[in-house]
Amino acid sequence: MTFATAYLRMARADAAAKLENRADFGLIMLGVISTSLASMLTVYFMLGASGTVMGWSRGELIFMQGFMFTIFAPQSSCFNSMYWVEIWLKNGNFTRFYTRPGHPLLLLMLEKFHPQGFICLFTGLAYCIFGLWNTPYLSDGMFWLKFIIMVPFAAIVLLSVNMMAVSCCFWLGESFAMQVMMGKLTDMSRYPLEIFPKLTRYAFMALPLGGIVWWPTLALLRDANVWSTIALMGLIAAGSLYALHWQWKLGMRHWAGSGG
Repeated sequence: MTFATAYLRMARADAAAKLENRADFGLIMLGVISTSLASMLTVYFMLGASGTVMGWSRGELIFMQGFMFTIFAPQSSCFNSMYWVEIWLKNGNFTRFYTRPGHPLLLLMLEKFHPQGFICLFTGLAYCIFGLWNTPYLSDGMFWLKFIIMVPFAAIVLLSVNMMAVSCCFWLGESFAMQVMMGKLTDMSRYPLEIFPKLTRYAFMALPLGGIVWWPTLALLRDANVWSTIALMGLIAAGSLYALHWQWKLGMRHWAGSGG
């Protein structure tokens, strides 16, 4: 059985099981929509029709929020089990990742699937469309082609950074504090980096959280070169995956068991 076949079977079974409890899924959907809607409405009403922040209009800021939700969707659905790694390390259940064939990150995908990622995806796309309303970009096919190319690269960087935060539990025994800190940083990265002090801006570049939302938006909505941005994002995504691979490899070698 190939990985794709196994994953599709698991995803169908998990999705069917979670959708059987419609009340639970409805509450999750309501939570995702309400929290994201509150963020979007804050920007919408705070700036007004003609208000800007460091030269960024209300629609552009809403587009950035939507882009973040869109690239978060794969992690929300396919790597929902990342939050269980710390528990599995403590109770010893993580040992199964040493005995099963396959890369541990692919095996992690086979653990759980959650359809809430589709909610994030549809919410993000809706915000992007709303932010672009009454602009020529909305009906520009080339714009959406560039958008589709950039989304996977940005999603890979976001996932890699968050998975690196999770892997801290191999050494520290805990990863919650690192995940919270990284979550705050990624939340901040959905805003224009010009609003932050220079030192903070350089930190975002180094992490490299600037490639998640800010660089794609500069290329899509401003005058930054699109294809050089795509090439740079591709290099950063590949580098992030490589760094993630080696961090997990070193972490799995370091881990001494649930009593270590």
